[in-house]
Amino acid sequence: MSATSTDTRSPAANGPTLTCLPGEALLEVTGRDAVTFLHNQASCDLKNLGPDRATYGTLCNPQGRVLADFIALALGPERVLLRLRRDILDSTLAALGRFALFSKVTLSAARDEWRLLGCQGAGAAASLQQLFAAMPAADLAWNGGTGAILLQLDGRGERFEVWINCGEKPALLEQLEAALPVATCASDWEAATLRRGIARITAATAGELLPQQLNYDLSGHINFRKGCYPGQEVIARMHYKGKAKRRLVLVQLPAGATASAGEPLYLPGKDQPAAQVVNSATTGYGISLALVTTSQPAMEEGLYLAPEGTEAAQVLELPYPVPFG
Repeated sequence: MSATSTDTRSPAANGPTLTCLPGEALLEVTGRDAVTFLHNQASCDLKNLGPDRATYGTLCNPQGRVLADFIALALGPERVLLRLRRDILDSTLAALGRFALFSKVTLSAARDEWRLLGCQGAGAAASLQQLFAAMPAADLAWNGGTGAILLQLDGRGERFEVWINCGEKPALLEQLEAALPVATCASDWEAATLRRGIARITAATAGELLPQQLNYDLSGHINFRKGCYPGQEVIARMHYKGKAKRRLVLVQLPAGATASAGEPLYLPGKDQPAAQVVNSATTGYGISLALVTTSQPAMEEGLYLAPEGTEAAQVLELPYPVPFG
């Protein structure tokens, strides 16, 4: 089964819309050792992160399984923010806390004061420029400060996240809602993330999958030139000496079907799961998309929601090549 062209009916082709992101959260690391501490725990390079750049990254256990994915940016040499899924915020705090005892850092969850929003669509940059004094101009570039952060998530200026500290910028949320229409389908934001091939770790998948099974070595989450971090030996060995037998692929589920993170997909007539759903979303057009981790033979044979299923999920193209081992 070869991949077909990805569904093009994306809200990004229309005018910009605003989406509240209650499923996202911020974890704050402060203190003299903030950058060094996170650099030693994460798969990304934080020591060489520029002042106006963010980075994808992961936190892994010693077996190389991913506990959390995040976007990190440094508000200064002693303050770093991690954006991650809200349902793994507490477990991530606990995982980092076991190592924080040996560093001069403070870990905290920014639960109430911050609001996270997404803005996507043609003309998003022009609409946001009316409210921000300076605009980022590249993928993972950001502008702002302690009160509000504008983070660009593509190279075209059509996808942004806005992080607002409502205690410091109470009027900005109202200004955004006045300037931009709220998206009629909130899951369109999640669907756009799926189309980009960016897997998100949730409570259903935390600690289960290797980075290569999530394409994190392809999406910029892993820096293979940096020093040690938990799980680094396992991850590097697969990169340099082995090959990933399972990879992340994008599929469109049969009409009317849905699947949740952690659920299995099957080969026809076989009870043994052949794939696992990592993330899923249903668009405003009623199209159900899912990122699943699976092997190339299983992908080519066909993946079904049940062994007795009659219609296979349709494999769609990702925006980057996916090499199976």
